[in-house]
Amino acid sequence: MGTTEAESPSLPAVDGMHGVGGSAWIGHVQHDVSSLAAVAPRERFTRICALTGAGISVAAGLGTFRGPDGRWTMTPEMERAMHVQLLPGNVDALWSVWGGMWDVAAAAGPTAAHRALAAAGASVITQNVDGLHQAAGSVGVVEIHGTAGRARCLDEDFCGWTGSADEAKRADPPQCARCTEPARPAVILFGEMLDPEALAQARRLAAECDLFLAIGTSGRVAPASWLAPTARQAGAFCVNVDLYPDGNPDPAFHARVVGDAQDVLTEWAAA
Repeated sequence: MGTTEAESPSLPAVDGMHGVGGSAWIGHVQHDVSSLAAVAPRERFTRICALTGAGISVAAGLGTFRGPDGRWTMTPEMERAMHVQLLPGNVDALWSVWGGMWDVAAAAGPTAAHRALAAAGASVITQNVDGLHQAAGSVGVVEIHGTAGRARCLDEDFCGWTGSADEAKRADPPQCARCTEPARPAVILFGEMLDPEALAQARRLAAECDLFLAIGTSGRVAPASWLAPTARQAGAFCVNVDLYPDGNPDPAFHARVVGDAQDVLTEWAAA
């Protein structure tokens, strides 16, 4: 990245990257490695921040978005459920897709990877809307794309109600608990602004951590794309964990671990 990094923990050299006696890591993006525990031992870090994407929830029965088995391919209503300009005509698709996703996650419960992050006390920034990090015990989770576990009134200008999705679903179809207008899941759709408070909190967590992990996501799409550079510029060691990496390693990361997050994080948390 061409930036001067702050002092990092003393860690073993990996694939040509050298860390000696507490000096900063020096070198270019490294080759792929297979063990997070080897490249970033958990006990050497005190402020861990994890950015998670769809890949961490696959083991709970939730598919990723892309690929032949992804949600775009396997869920016919996905396109209708993604765009705010289609409201109110697509509110049924929102509940079918996002509400259905929440129900699958609730029935499955958090995965081993979710539990590992919670056990490690990692701060979590997630692109997911399934609530599995909270179910695993993580606190203060930053949900940059909203959550399917909450609902909001379609008449935001005159009502503005928000509440639990279960409360909205007491009616069929789901409706606002205050004014009885239709309600929708509180996820961020294409064409909507992200919550500035959530973005500010995400940036703060990235800037204050000493280990930044991107798990189940390439992190290459904004706003996630600026979180790893933010962490690295502040001196954090940055690692991408991805089972199916796309292309060359992102230069924002010091290392990329290729493997299933369920195995990688379980080994890392237990080491």
